Amino acid sequence: MKFSVKFISRTAVLLALTVVFQMLGRIIPPPYNSFISGPLVNACLLLAAAFSGVWSGVIIAILAPFTSLINNHAAIAPMLLMFAPFIAIGNSILVVSFNLLKKRSKLFGVLAGAVLKFAFLWGAIVIFVRVNTAVNAKMAPVLVSMFSVPQLVTALIGGAVALAAMKALKNTIGGDVNG
Repeated sequence: MKFSVKFISRTAVLLALTVVFQMLGRIIPPPYNSFISGPLVNACLLLAAAFSGVWSGVIIAILAPFTSLINNHAAIAPMLLMFAPFIAIGNSILVVSFNLLKKRSKLFGVLAGAVLKFAFLWGAIVIFVRVNTAVNAKMAPVLVSMFSVPQLVTALIGGAVALAAMKALKNTIGGDVNG
């Protein structure tokens, strides 16, 4: 696969925005931070897929969990680092599902991607806390709550933001947003 300057530039800009939104989440108090930064990050993933192609979205999907941990000093950060590959897979599921279904309906692509991401992350975290001896009794419910219904909510909100942005930007940015 050959990557064009446009592909690299758009991917870099959306990755930078993703990092900015993740940093924004550090200055907003919990639990509100994840319901602001999470949707914005999910929107960046979907916009990357819409305007630069699935590989742009997948690249950001894989990097985002690790960039989020750069300045995370919370007690739970080591667990998040161990779970980051699963977050990357969940993000990729959102992107690939959207990309596969957007020709039929971008809304359906967002809905299916959000549900599949949620289901994967919820199942993965339940197994992760059961088999990982480093997860103590206090961390387990926190992790499970982080990677359950809030993932569905943030993916759906992010999808709504992305769909609105796609509509607003389709005549100025171009790309294969229309399928």
